[in-house]
Amino acid sequence: MKILFIHQNFPAQFRNLAKHLVTTGKHELLALKQPPSAEFDGVGVASYKFLRNPEPNTHPLLKEMEAKILRGEAVADAARRLKAKGYTPDVIVAHPGWGEVLFIKDVWPKIKLICYFEYYYSAVGQDFDFDPEFHESTFTGLARLRLKNTTMQQALEISDAGWTPTQWQKKTIPEWAHSKIDVIHEGIDTDYFRPNAKASFNIANKNINLTRQDEVITYAARALEPVRGFHVFMRALPELLARRPNAHVVIMGHEKSSYGPEPGGNSSWLEKMLGEVGADLDPDRVHVVGYLAREQYRAVMQVSKAHVYLTYPFILSWSLLEAMACGAPIVASNTAPIKEFIKHGKTGLLFDFFDTPELVEAVIKQLDAKRSESYKLNLTARNLIKKNFEQAACVERLLKLIEAEASTDKGAKECI
Repeated sequence: MKILFIHQNFPAQFRNLAKHLVTTGKHELLALKQPPSAEFDGVGVASYKFLRNPEPNTHPLLKEMEAKILRGEAVADAARRLKAKGYTPDVIVAHPGWGEVLFIKDVWPKIKLICYFEYYYSAVGQDFDFDPEFHESTFTGLARLRLKNTTMQQALEISDAGWTPTQWQKKTIPEWAHSKIDVIHEGIDTDYFRPNAKASFNIANKNINLTRQDEVITYAARALEPVRGFHVFMRALPELLARRPNAHVVIMGHEKSSYGPEPGGNSSWLEKMLGEVGADLDPDRVHVVGYLAREQYRAVMQVSKAHVYLTYPFILSWSLLEAMACGAPIVASNTAPIKEFIKHGKTGLLFDFFDTPELVEAVIKQLDAKRSESYKLNLTARNLIKKNFEQAACVERLLKLIEAEASTDKGAKECI
């Protein structure tokens, strides 16, 4: 089977699937992406380039849409050139979020298109109106949000099938499209992300080595920003450190925002929050370590005595599931989609996202838990991941979806 991946930053969410397909050696794999082209053994790469620059006088509300149209145009152009050279895939696997599949069916109308539907925005009940401290209720903000779904609506219409990682993320998608979307998580490598009583994490510039014998509180996010409750976590630290004089806090994540703007008057949310509470934080016990290498990141999770995870009602971070697999006790905000995974008192502890004192009390409760209680909670959380989100099983489910779609009406290939 010839599989064409389309993703501006391949492999990204397709890494596990692509790795598995390469291992089987049964398929011809090609990735269509934006340069620069990273090497991925066993997968060919074709790059696309924008055919024109954005117009300087485009309406402000159309600037994001214009970028998506330019990307879709560039992908279609590259696909036509591949087609002219005799290449036609059996199935296309794509992320539609950046507009890349806008015109792909005009190149290969009969080829099955399977899309990864990550998130569908809404003006109510999700991330947009969740946090009153940063809520943008202007007409422009609402209009911009609604336009974000334009390419997703089109992809939902033209795709033959699709998948999304969690039940809650599927619920964000319009009901008329639910019949063509499966819930399949990317999967967690539980052989790699597993408990290790002998794990340690060294902070060389402070000459500190943290182990399971230490009282380690951890926080991890792709980026340190409000959508992941970074501001709430930071505001809880002064009291938490005062009440736990032996605790160390390890904060992992990029300093620059990923899902929203930087704060006005500051270069980053880290800078803003340090300006707000930094005077009350002991630098010998609070360690901002940035974005760690995979082995170091795992080690931090393995030594954690309380892993704090917060998020708006938004895309779930895989770090939560990786922490669960590592046996890190979870203390999390009671927001969707966290409640799909964390059941209070069974797989972790939950607190109200906006209740800083409750966050502090939940962390302390976890730190004070008897070893037998903590072990039971951690084991239940890890078993949940092993049972339902083991990487190999998730990849097999996704592959079955792709193979089923590719075999439907096989031979009825495009003819233009």
